Amino acid sequence: MAADAHWIALLKSTVDSAPASRFGDATPALVEHARSSVLGRRMLALRLESESPALFGLPAAANDAEWIERHPAALFSGERLRGAALDLGALAFSPALRARVERSEVLRLREAIGAARLSFALSTDPWRGSLPDAVRHCAFAGLARVLHDAETIAELVRQRGRIELFTYASAQHPLFGERVALAFPPVPAGERRDVWLPAATVAQYLEAAGESAAGAHL
Repeated sequence: MAADAHWIALLKSTVDSAPASRFGDATPALVEHARSSVLGRRMLALRLESESPALFGLPAAANDAEWIERHPAALFSGERLRGAALDLGALAFSPALRARVERSEVLRLREAIGAARLSFALSTDPWRGSLPDAVRHCAFAGLARVLHDAETIAELVRQRGRIELFTYASAQHPLFGERVALAFPPVPAGERRDVWLPAATVAQYLEAAGESAAGAHL
């Protein structure tokens, strides 16, 4: 596929999958309606371009398109990127997930992130036995605060995974980071970007996800 075709696919995926909250006061129904017409999609693209001129700019298409071939996850749909965030968040919290043994807590975790994703996290050691103490403390403390509610657990796990995914993508290429960011709602200014997972773990996960949708646990 030529560089310009890669770029068109990237922008199409970005417009198709950006959450409604990325388009100002527009309702989800209005955004979906706009996506069904050429004029509506152009207006949505202009809105995203105002947030991310580097990603949508012609200089980027001409000079940096080769990074898409090196990082095919940039072409993932928004659904897959958001699913990847849940997967990576579950991996990041896996030490704390393994410590929950009460039936009510386990059932709540399954409700929050799904049985398959929970099993995936429990059966994987992202740090290969070298879990940093700071990560262990943050994982245990963070999960303990939200165990009362499945929806809050899911949001905590998703937020952690989004940080892991965005930080990894940004380190690979700034435009990859912007693509990932636009697949999620806007985040508060000054949000912490400390990572828990080794970069190699995220890279391995994305490679597997690119090879098989099942590998992404979506």
